[in-house]
Amino acid sequence: MLGKDLMKSVLVIDDDANIRDLLGDLLATLGYKVNQAENGEQGLKSYQTDPANIVLLDIFMPVKDGLETIRDMLRHDPNARVIAMTGGGKYGNVGILQPALAMGACSLLYKPITLPELRSAIEEALAI
Repeated sequence: MLGKDLMKSVLVIDDDANIRDLLGDLLATLGYKVNQAENGEQGLKSYQTDPANIVLLDIFMPVKDGLETIRDMLRHDPNARVIAMTGGGKYGNVGILQPALAMGACSLLYKPITLPELRSAIEEALAI
């Protein structure tokens, strides 16, 4: 097992505490160190203090939404690996996450997120 200093880290930014906790638990079972933030502003501060290998970022949040957060995070660190996520279903809101890709997100996830989808998205982002 990797030491804590060698563990890959994920920052989960979502305004829904239940989703943050659920994703945090799933990520911990996969062996990731997890930090959490409840909005984009807190997430940026957390990332600037303790950069994560991957950022899981909700698009619709108060204070600073996901698109603003992607823009500001990539200004701070052009190599940040952001996975944008939102609810609404895969087919009901097909275009909702497309601007996130255009702004620099490396992939997209639609809630509810399954463990295989989460694992795959993170592994792909780490491989970039």
